[in-house]
Amino acid sequence: MTTSTTQPSARAQGRIAAIASASLLLITSLALSAPARASDPEFDHSDWNSVVSTFVDERGFVDYQALSQNRTKFDRYIASVQATTPDSNPELFATKDHELAYWINAYNAQVFLGVLDWGTDIDSVWSGLISGRNFFLKRKITLGGTKISLKAFEDKIIRERYGDPRIHAALNCASISCPRLPQTAFDPAQLDQQLDSAIREFVNSEQHVAVNEVDSTVALSKIFDWFKKDFTDYEKREGRSGSVLEYINRYRDSAAQIPEAFAVSHSAYNKGLNRQ
Repeated sequence: MTTSTTQPSARAQGRIAAIASASLLLITSLALSAPARASDPEFDHSDWNSVVSTFVDERGFVDYQALSQNRTKFDRYIASVQATTPDSNPELFATKDHELAYWINAYNAQVFLGVLDWGTDIDSVWSGLISGRNFFLKRKITLGGTKISLKAFEDKIIRERYGDPRIHAALNCASISCPRLPQTAFDPAQLDQQLDSAIREFVNSEQHVAVNEVDSTVALSKIFDWFKKDFTDYEKREGRSGSVLEYINRYRDSAAQIPEAFAVSHSAYNKGLNRQ
């Protein structure tokens, strides 16, 4: 007995092949697009980047008056840091660099907010019975729904958690003697390079590190006095003797190294507002 098998027509075969091909294309397309949709979102710093690129000049001085009249992006960014932090929403911060870039940008933005709240005609944020107390200690800011002072923000979060002295060249205290405020936001993808660039600029600036070869002296920014332990502890962790000059020389140009024997003093800190 013979068994006959009915074969589909050529047209039917063509339809089956077309359906299979379309199905395979759809599955491939979904597979390729899935990682982009499934990847973790990141905290958005684009509004802050727009603010500093628009209202900060090449010296790092700020046009607070113009900002006060065009606050849309700034207020939106402040609202985002007031609602969200690496502590409240860790899923938005994949790495330590994502966290630290956020904290630095948020700190600088909150300083801007303080200036705007106090009025763009102020001469300094350091006014008060104890210089800086009202602005940096008594005034409270909101981060991720939590109230905190700028002083505690810097000390307990940025300094204590990350132990990276380069942040002292990135945080800006709205004063002329502060490190230069960059015209771009700190970016997690290039944070290490940005911090390196900031500290190199700071320690190679005559304003912050003034060397007198004749007298064998060097006048350092008060930042190296106020936060001395951050710099010396870092050097000790790196297996070196642990001096501030050691840390500075780490980032000074090779032709501008400062001998350890030079006498160190600290320059007066110009607390005038970094206003354009």
